[in-house]
Amino acid sequence: MMEGYESLDDYWTKTKLSSFKKLKVHAAAVFITILKFIIKPIRFLFGKNFNLLANLDEDLGEFNVLGSKRKEEFEGHYLTQSEINKFMDSGIHGPFRVLDTKKAENLANESDDLFKNHFHKTTIFGEDILSSLKASEDYSINYLGFFQGSKYKRLWDVLVHPKLSQPLQSILGDDLLCWRSQFFEKKPGQEGTFWHQTGTFRESDEKPKLEPTRHTHPAIAQLSVWIALRDTNKETGCLRMIEGSFRDGRFERIATNIQGDLSGYLMSLPYSEITKTLKTIWYTTGNFKKAQLVFEKIKKENPSLFDNVVIRDLEMKAGEAIIFTSLNTHASYANTSDDHVRLALIGRYTRSDVHIFKHESTSVLPTKSGGIPYNVHKEPSIPVSGNPKHSKTNNAIAKYPSS
Repeated sequence: MMEGYESLDDYWTKTKLSSFKKLKVHAAAVFITILKFIIKPIRFLFGKNFNLLANLDEDLGEFNVLGSKRKEEFEGHYLTQSEINKFMDSGIHGPFRVLDTKKAENLANESDDLFKNHFHKTTIFGEDILSSLKASEDYSINYLGFFQGSKYKRLWDVLVHPKLSQPLQSILGDDLLCWRSQFFEKKPGQEGTFWHQTGTFRESDEKPKLEPTRHTHPAIAQLSVWIALRDTNKETGCLRMIEGSFRDGRFERIATNIQGDLSGYLMSLPYSEITKTLKTIWYTTGNFKKAQLVFEKIKKENPSLFDNVVIRDLEMKAGEAIIFTSLNTHASYANTSDDHVRLALIGRYTRSDVHIFKHESTSVLPTKSGGIPYNVHKEPSIPVSGNPKHSKTNNAIAKYPSS
């Protein structure tokens, strides 16, 4: 599974921090090392010693789909019962065509133009984040494209297209929202995204971004739709997925154990691992290096976790899409092509009875300058089908854009 990825040790050997950042990391590491000899024994006495592998025995098992509409009865683009059965086994539906090739290419070019015009300053991020992204050369459509589907007609229309919304209804039910849209661009020479899984999208926040109002299997709290706007293959960095891995949530659970008791975790590490962990948490952009940090730790503690898995490479033509549960462990290849830019539009879909940003008015974007908060409380979701409002939730709902 490490094919095409350099280790974090190698990454930090070639990646230099400023003198101030290095001083901050080592000062914090010394402080944590001192605490190990004072606080750790006290925690042990009270039965609160950190356990990286806590609560790993729970088998998430199968999930039941929440939608009832099938193509056999309703025709259209709803899924057949056979397709539902395949999805429940693999956690993946597709690839299937949503746009013809020309329309996909046009949308890719229009999206490039929107980015060149800085999305007309409709980005959710403040100047502090934008300045940090520019300084670290991470300023891209991957970040400015966050939540833009609710602001531009052409993006909105694709994200609610019946070829997407009806299969989603077959799985999730009728009352659907697209709670987040974004782009995934990968330029020639750009590294792959590391293996990760997520159910309710806690990411770098203190609490999950999504909270169902009824008992829901974490694999189906939300579904992701990945739409290729340009051809994607192994050379340009296609998506990779471990089919059916939603049944095993140990990867995400270990990450949650670390997030839930970061000080306890740090005190369980030797000095060199403390500094590597702090550098990765504080000074990498996005969450993929952090996922690698967790993965490398898991492989040391539980080396058999990813043995005998079946990895599927999802090569797709422009205009094709897949629907998948993000609790499936997934990653992507590096773009090793000479001049082909991979671009995909992603929609994150959930039911209207799921709280969106219930606990937090701000989220945190990890940057190479450190984590920077941004306001998400009023960021509206796109109504996709059925009733966008639910009596148990108070989610902000977007209005159809004027341009």
